[in-house]
Amino acid sequence: MKTLFSLTLFCVFAGSIFSVSCTSGVSETTMIQGRIEQGNCEEITVNVLDYDIKNDPIEVVDGSFSYELKTNPAVVATITCVIDGEEVREAIIPDGSNLTVSFTPAGASLESSNKKSVNYRLHEEDLVYEEYRDLISQKRALRRANASTEQLDSVNALFMQAKQKLDQMSREDLNGQKGNYLAASGLVWLHDTFSDEQLDSLINTLDSVVIKTNRVQDILVALKGRMNTKEGMPFVDFSVESENGTVSLSDYVGKGKYVLADFWASWCTPCIDEMPHLKELYKKYSGSNFTVLGIACYDSPKSSLEAIDANKLPWPQILGSGEAAAKAYGVRGIPFFILFAPDGTILSRGQYGEALDKVVEENLDCDL
Repeated sequence: MKTLFSLTLFCVFAGSIFSVSCTSGVSETTMIQGRIEQGNCEEITVNVLDYDIKNDPIEVVDGSFSYELKTNPAVVATITCVIDGEEVREAIIPDGSNLTVSFTPAGASLESSNKKSVNYRLHEEDLVYEEYRDLISQKRALRRANASTEQLDSVNALFMQAKQKLDQMSREDLNGQKGNYLAASGLVWLHDTFSDEQLDSLINTLDSVVIKTNRVQDILVALKGRMNTKEGMPFVDFSVESENGTVSLSDYVGKGKYVLADFWASWCTPCIDEMPHLKELYKKYSGSNFTVLGIACYDSPKSSLEAIDANKLPWPQILGSGEAAAKAYGVRGIPFFILFAPDGTILSRGQYGEALDKVVEENLDCDL
């Protein structure tokens, strides 16, 4: 499957649709013309998060198609073409130019009537991100095959080059593309490298049309969540619906026990790698005044339950909690740990390994 920089960077939520008035000389609509150069096209669909367009089918006639979008350089459309059973994707910013997309089983190419179109930059970044994703797959395959250190080092060097290239491109976009989607994409890619204060200041430098997009709004919601759940603050409750009714964080936190919350998912390899360590902590401290609480994020309950069973996790779990939990606590990535005091006060967040062991030990020893 061909990957896409703009599609896979960040888990995003549907938000409100907004309108934008086009500047003078820019068409209010962006016309996309496409053709299938090689292979048998099985289907073509379009997704535009900010326009709430989901898998909109495109009719292909004699190997060609056309599609029209409202112009807004702050958003991105994803055209997915299934050719001979393989998905090939192309990201397009509706910038008012006439765009031509060509699909083959090996990939897609793009041309614009505007030689300075931001779509050329987006296409370039997507190609680098595709290389980055391929190198991640190669690294995993080599580890599974117990490859030599030399082989792993060689692939890892290429991986770091691709990552550094994406870092550089994203920084350039944040500095020079503040009025279009590239700024939002760069922010998504780099937001973990900034402190919350830096992130807030940086977002305020972007054009309002970019700030209104779903991707930036999601970052702002997470930022607010972190600001509201700093160490020393009371816990923020959230609830999810389950087959057995409503389950809330307050069912477990603030009930007289220290609670170590683990935000995780079955598909998250680092999360699974942390399970033995968590089980050691649970075995060492579990009792009348301490427990671990799993909070499964962006995962189906079925997959979560299978992982719980496979890893023999003995502590309680809140399943299907991804969006609500991540927004409430501004979780940037998983695994993520928060230690709550018996009264629900947040004692620690974002600690790992020995630092996590230390904070658990110090707080429980003080309570003895």
